[in-house]
Amino acid sequence: MGQYFIITSFTMIGLLFPVEFYSETKSLILLGVITGIYNALNALGSYIWGYLIDKTRLRKEYAVILSLFGVVIGLIYHYNKLIAYELSGFVSALDGPIYSAILLETTPQEKLVLGNTRLSQISLAGNVTGSLLSAFYHNDYLILIFFSVSLIFNVIHIPKYDGGINYDVADRNKLLRILLIPIISYFWFNMAAEIFYTLFVPLNYLMLNPSYVIFLSYTFLYLIEEVIYSKGISMVKGREEYFMLLVTFARSLIVLSLVYIILMGLKIYEGTMLLFLVFGPLFPVYNISFFSLLIKGLKRNKATIIGIFNVSEDIANVVGGFLSGSTNNIVSGYQISFYSFALSLFLLYIYLRKPLRVSASS
Repeated sequence: MGQYFIITSFTMIGLLFPVEFYSETKSLILLGVITGIYNALNALGSYIWGYLIDKTRLRKEYAVILSLFGVVIGLIYHYNKLIAYELSGFVSALDGPIYSAILLETTPQEKLVLGNTRLSQISLAGNVTGSLLSAFYHNDYLILIFFSVSLIFNVIHIPKYDGGINYDVADRNKLLRILLIPIISYFWFNMAAEIFYTLFVPLNYLMLNPSYVIFLSYTFLYLIEEVIYSKGISMVKGREEYFMLLVTFARSLIVLSLVYIILMGLKIYEGTMLLFLVFGPLFPVYNISFFSLLIKGLKRNKATIIGIFNVSEDIANVVGGFLSGSTNNIVSGYQISFYSFALSLFLLYIYLRKPLRVSASS
């Protein structure tokens, strides 16, 4: 429940501010800059928090710190939304590593994928609530209230225990050599996706849609993802490689279709939501497959390796955010997204053809 309220608050900040900012400035370049800074701080946080978690035995303490920082951000958001938005990038990066570390240390190996899926479902429930509140009742005080409630839950319900010190430099470096290609592929995949999501705001303005279409698109996205996560494990089991490749290929076709739509001057109006709801829900299928194939066998450096994948994603988001606004041209952004998905697909195929993989003995 603590994580649910944390995710709800961060979702509200992450959705409300960029939409309000673009509606006031109408600048694709400035939108790319603020999201780029946010993602840069998120990338920095992903590595720092993952490193600290692996180097110490503190678990409950970091969960409480996450909520405390959230309360501070909630206070700042009421007075300066830009500063609060950027700070939330760094602080929210603690959410993934700390809850993943608790999950990895308290869940049997055979139930790890299921546990990760349940964790994702809790996050999605927070995403749904945050997006609905953003669309229909975006009161600044709610953010502060939800962070405060999360603090109460984390203090009371997260057990205090000494987590293992999982940091092992030699093992980490060995894993990084094995996982280098998927890390790079993951980078291009997420950079392409970040461009799509960043451009979704100006795309809706181009298609003459009101802002609530954006919020509702995210709400429906999270609801659909919730269903997919509940069914995803059985769906991808034994076919992880196939689904990873299929999702990457399908997303590349979607962004290519947007290039055609814009160049032809077509007005699809609320049809943007349909494309969004095809593009977005493909991620749970990719995520479950990726986690099952590459992460579940780790025994040491768990939070660090997860943190490194998060850093890869966050750096991709930084680059994607800046690239989205660098040309001030939506078509160019979608073209870059298409080529990035294509490169990710190629690298992923190369890795899957290699016999050397991360095993449970790692």
